[in-house]
Amino acid sequence: MSRFTLPSAMFFQENRLPLKVLLRDPEIPFSLHSHDFYELVVVVSGTGTHLLSKGNRHLQEGMVFFIKPGTYHGYADIENLVLYNVLIGEQALYRNLTDLSDVAGFQDVFLQPNGEIPLVRLNCHQLSEIIALVGAIKKESQHQDYNNGAGTLAYAKLLQLLILISRFHSSRKSGAFQHDQRLEHIISYMEQNLDRSLSLEELVQYSNMSSSTLNRQFKLSTGWSPVDFHIHRRIAYASTLLLTTSLSIERISEKTGFSDANYFARQFRSHMQMSPRQYKQLWTTPKE
Repeated sequence: MSRFTLPSAMFFQENRLPLKVLLRDPEIPFSLHSHDFYELVVVVSGTGTHLLSKGNRHLQEGMVFFIKPGTYHGYADIENLVLYNVLIGEQALYRNLTDLSDVAGFQDVFLQPNGEIPLVRLNCHQLSEIIALVGAIKKESQHQDYNNGAGTLAYAKLLQLLILISRFHSSRKSGAFQHDQRLEHIISYMEQNLDRSLSLEELVQYSNMSSSTLNRQFKLSTGWSPVDFHIHRRIAYASTLLLTTSLSIERISEKTGFSDANYFARQFRSHMQMSPRQYKQLWTTPKE
């Protein structure tokens, strides 16, 4: 398989903060390559294989990893894979490296030896927070020429992003969040019912767990209650419909089981930090 290197000049303009966010929706197969800048990857949805010199690994929603300059990697076996790529020049990363290295989890994720790529796994609540922050970095980093502080604000949000990921990784290592295999078939049931609401009673009956056990295990594994997790997945489905169909917001509200469009809008804003209309405008506006 051929290998090549992507240079910074392809992505960063001179005299600007070397920071750029790319939404890869969908990601495409990509042969082994490296770059002379850092790359933080957030897996938003879908699945695929991450190609690495030291072996491959499966990718799925909620995974985050950090690629150092000179490290070869690529993507294959892609199925609806959506990624955020946060491209970071060495100058931007090293500006506050001394302070960042004191943050719990930072060294584990961002300062591993060359060739080592630790994998951070986020629960749904954490992923939602990270996606909103990356979107804000993308917006600010695209307007650095306007002399309105956008570059400084983008950099401040980048530092916040790195610290949050470090904290999330540290909390998982300490056992604050746990994965329960029993929840997988319940989540599958939820995914099959994104067009309606599911009550706790229905989920308890389907899972054959007590309500207290189901709530506890969902909180430990995802950070959400079962009902809130299902709402989150319906909002994610609504987000896809907003970008891939011409349906009205009212119709999308109905298709995702929100009979009241105002309630849908409130839930959407709570989970996505913006209204449905703002979300659609943000991601359907022609990009550079």
